[in-house]
Amino acid sequence: MRIVVVGGGKVGYQVAKQCAAWGCEVVMVEHDQEKGEKIKQELGLPVVIGDGTRPQVLKKAGAEDADIVIAITDDDQDNLVICQLAERQFKAKRTLALVNNPGNEKLFRWLGVNQVIGPASLILGLIQERVDMDATTALWMQGIKDLKMIQFKLGPDAPVLKRKIKEIPFPNECILVTIVRGDTAIVPCGNTVLEAGDLVFALANPAVQAELEYILTGRVESGEE
Repeated sequence: MRIVVVGGGKVGYQVAKQCAAWGCEVVMVEHDQEKGEKIKQELGLPVVIGDGTRPQVLKKAGAEDADIVIAITDDDQDNLVICQLAERQFKAKRTLALVNNPGNEKLFRWLGVNQVIGPASLILGLIQERVDMDATTALWMQGIKDLKMIQFKLGPDAPVLKRKIKEIPFPNECILVTIVRGDTAIVPCGNTVLEAGDLVFALANPAVQAELEYILTGRVESGEE
């Protein structure tokens, strides 16, 4: 199976990594050259540097021969454009779009995106349906058990306050899942601004827990599950 992943952020990194582990042929598209080179070095995958909303970039990544094109940037508008180009211009067999704002889901479906999804686990689940289940179950369960849910409370002196999530250099082996602010649960996206008192839930590799805690709180203690 040939998969083009557009967006080399935390979710895109994890999706590309797992798909490669399943034996899929994965090509990553990332607009930031430094990040793209890092992904290429760490995952050993081909990376096309460029804006995935441009037809020439998708063409270079092989969208016309792709079984699935996945748009996983932190900009819903970009994700929509990528999927529409993949389907209409390159005749991709299937498109998946990450929706950062749940309010956009109906719009995406109405405009023809095959699948509109949120968390990385759902993206991988949809892809996994197209791969031999017997050959992938062990890999899938191994990946899940290596991660754990961690929560952090942001104090008034946390270094990430008033910063957008996309501006914070989180380690690759973690994904912010939910932010609880007062009585409200927030689905985090790139433009979400963190505030004092936020309770942040992250799915992370335990190996990066200390680094994640330091980035979020400015201290290194034991995170809470």
